[in-house]
Amino acid sequence: MENRRIKLALIAALIGGTSFAVAHAQQQTELEKKRDIYREYTPDNFDDGGPISHYAWKNFSAFFPHAVVARTGPERKLAQALRANVASFAVTVDGTETTLGEYVSSSPLIDGMIILSGGKVVYEAYSRMKAHDRHLGWSVTKVYISTALAALERQGKVDVDLSVETYVPALRRTDWAGITVRNIVNMASGIACLDSDGYQNTSSCIYQYEETLGLTAPHNPPVDTLDLIKSMKRYRAAGTKYEYVSPDTYVSGQVIENITGLPLTAALQSLIWDKVGAEADGLMMISPKGNAAAHAGLSARLRDVARFGQIFTSGGFDVIGNDHMDDLASDKGIRFSPEQLFRMKETWGDDVPSHAAWQWDMIWPDGMMFKGGYSGQGIFVVPKQDIVIAFFGTADTQGNSHDLLKISRQLSVSRLLAPN
Repeated sequence: MENRRIKLALIAALIGGTSFAVAHAQQQTELEKKRDIYREYTPDNFDDGGPISHYAWKNFSAFFPHAVVARTGPERKLAQALRANVASFAVTVDGTETTLGEYVSSSPLIDGMIILSGGKVVYEAYSRMKAHDRHLGWSVTKVYISTALAALERQGKVDVDLSVETYVPALRRTDWAGITVRNIVNMASGIACLDSDGYQNTSSCIYQYEETLGLTAPHNPPVDTLDLIKSMKRYRAAGTKYEYVSPDTYVSGQVIENITGLPLTAALQSLIWDKVGAEADGLMMISPKGNAAAHAGLSARLRDVARFGQIFTSGGFDVIGNDHMDDLASDKGIRFSPEQLFRMKETWGDDVPSHAAWQWDMIWPDGMMFKGGYSGQGIFVVPKQDIVIAFFGTADTQGNSHDLLKISRQLSVSRLLAPN
């Protein structure tokens, strides 16, 4: 009997030792993956897509300096009411029929997705990230800036129909002078620093702008961000065409800082973060000189992105007011041009969005709104149905991304997401 107990103890020890060895080997594998990322990372390749980008998007503060958008109030819990018919919603991607749940779980280009309906979580999946991970939103950051500006407008602290130099005196005697804050926040400044000129083109204005923030590898003589902004030229009349100009967002952030007397991160905290009941701090990338990457630098948890989106739904918060929602829907001077609409038809057919406003990329005649970010980030809001869809992704090294924007539109027009 004693021998049997000894044998059993030896077997248990061997099994336990084997389990430990396997777990240790798996841990080492994960550790080596992380080490490999840091060995391969360079300031030139981190945004090329693939594994390095995937790690960087979830750990951006490990590579660049950041400031905190602090969560100082109580967390506002999101009720869960997961719905099987949302996960089983039929979608067709690249000619293949599948379901939303299968597509999100199997796609190497999707990191996470959440859907709120009536303020409740009806779908949530973290296929290539953890729920607690913060993920870089890239240009989704822009609508946090415009929303903070809208909050100040509602408080009577800014008149967006005044010229920008009213609030940013440093822009007097520059080509920005005389451009209204509205035209700047609406991406209709007419300033010749278009994102379409190429983030990878080291001689382009947009590259040099991101370079001043430390976001891209240094290839040009160093210059302060605001000095570069002041040197930019206007090449068309303001308010005549919607054009994607990330420096417009930076200038909008300067308006916010000058009105509040606060760093942008502190202003975002008081104007947005504390209002939505965030569950975690946000993080904003800043330059070595402390300038916020207002156009692309915010990292947050996916649930907090969804909470932010609720500002724009019928179940939202008293942050921006009904007048701003009317402003978003009104397409003041920023209807897409015939050329832009023609290009959009390739994606949307006859279901093209009508205009953009306040940094939102697309607004449809029925009021649905979308803001996207580089490499597969997005927030889609349906104000009239109280729906928010948010997602994170990572493009591959060929620049391929997912189809969640089109799927979000299909879901929303199907009425499947209408609150029960």
